[in-house]
Amino acid sequence: MVRFDKDSAGLVASKSLFGRQIFTREMEGYLDELVWAFLRKGMKVEPHRHSQKEVYMFVKGRGTMQVDDDVMPVQEQDIVFIPSNSMHTAWNEEDTDLEFIIVRSKNMASWLRKIVRKLSD
Repeated sequence: MVRFDKDSAGLVASKSLFGRQIFTREMEGYLDELVWAFLRKGMKVEPHRHSQKEVYMFVKGRGTMQVDDDVMPVQEQDIVFIPSNSMHTAWNEEDTDLEFIIVRSKNMASWLRKIVRKLSD
């Protein structure tokens, strides 16, 4: 079990968000990255793209996300899928932190199958 502590998070992603990698060893072969992250007011994830598919799962707060030309408001309980090679960013203009989990993988299907197997056991 991991309990996310904001004080243990450091600046990551070109210093554009606070985050902490979690379950690094346990994910090997399934996920490229699993990060619990947050943006303080005025912070913006540097617009970027990569070959992996990605999912942002919003845990707390409100903000804005852009995937290619699609700009959308996001809040807790929202999940955004980012296809391979799509330009994406997120930002926070609210007084409260925007907290989210990032899952990145070239082979997300293997990870999802592993999760489904664990849930059905």
